[in-house]
Amino acid sequence: MTLEELYYVSQIVAVAAILASLIFVGIQVRQSVEQTRLANKLARADMSERAMRAFAEVHREPMANPALADAFRKVMFEHTALTPTETTQIAFYFNVTVHAHRTAFIAVRDGLLDGSVMKAYDIQTAWYLTAPVFEREWKRIQRDGIMGGDFAAHVNALPPAPGPAIKHT
Repeated sequence: MTLEELYYVSQIVAVAAILASLIFVGIQVRQSVEQTRLANKLARADMSERAMRAFAEVHREPMANPALADAFRKVMFEHTALTPTETTQIAFYFNVTVHAHRTAFIAVRDGLLDGSVMKAYDIQTAWYLTAPVFEREWKRIQRDGIMGGDFAAHVNALPPAPGPAIKHT
């Protein structure tokens, strides 16, 4: 074999090696993209689970605190007057629930949380806003600049709750 023939064979081998390495890199990139996609999916599932756990913890508070449970019952079911302490408790509780809702809203907006999680927050907030005490507090926190922007527009656009807070006898 002549030197020229060896040169051409080496060029063919080099081209084959380059093509093989490009195919290998392509397969690795595809696997990496798939792994990243799966990791993102798992992270979103984890965030969704955490958001629902936070939802449950916030809404469990009235059941763990008898005084808050009484104030909540007065606001949502009896429509009776609150003491100043109860007013403070219920306003604070509402603010905590709204902040949890806002956190979930931002996470959904940023693609970190599945949008289906928002349904529970939206339904709960819409129901709370059927109570005049919560409606007044919502207007106050908007007016004071505590809640605004996209989240306030989202809450203000929520469809009314299926049934307002009612009095049980």
